[in-house]
Amino acid sequence: MLLKEDVNQMAKKKKNVKHAEAIKRKSAAEKEMAKLGLDLSDNTAIIGLVFEHLAVSQLTYFGIQSINKICKLYAGIDIVVFSQHIIPPCINPACSVFDTSELDRWSTYPLITTSISTTIEALSGNAPVIYHYSFDPTFIDRQYCKSDELKRAFCDPRVKVVVRHKSHKQLIEEEFDIDVCDTIIPDCNIESLAKLVLTEMKTNGC
Repeated sequence: MLLKEDVNQMAKKKKNVKHAEAIKRKSAAEKEMAKLGLDLSDNTAIIGLVFEHLAVSQLTYFGIQSINKICKLYAGIDIVVFSQHIIPPCINPACSVFDTSELDRWSTYPLITTSISTTIEALSGNAPVIYHYSFDPTFIDRQYCKSDELKRAFCDPRVKVVVRHKSHKQLIEEEFDIDVCDTIIPDCNIESLAKLVLTEMKTNGC
């Protein structure tokens, strides 16, 4: 028969093991959140991403893969995707997807756009900051864009331009006489884009 002291000792040991496991889980969670510039005391962060479509392309393939990774790994961030054309995606996204007509209701959180046309459409809404991720900054064959609209996609005060290659940064800066973000983010890495956006939000007190 176990003595009372033995029972107490076992209970204490079990409690210590659980406490150690809880600390270990908390530490792991803190390290994961820190990768996005967040900590456990922060409210859930929300970021919107705007694509022309989610069908097969290099941009959408990398983008959705990265989105799904964030949805799996990070509990402190919610991703919402908007698409100009609702067609079957190349990969099923692990987040909500809306038509860009819903952008009118997006008024508090930052948006990441992924092309000239998505940036122009986002500027019609109320997003306080729009991060124009210029995946392929081509300005040729843009007959459907008026010159003033094209300029707004890069020069509007709400727009911050981010690129995936240093040569793109130089091209856009020379073309539009603006400062492009120094952080280069290759291959539509949404994790890196989210870290950039969330770090700036915290720095600016948003």
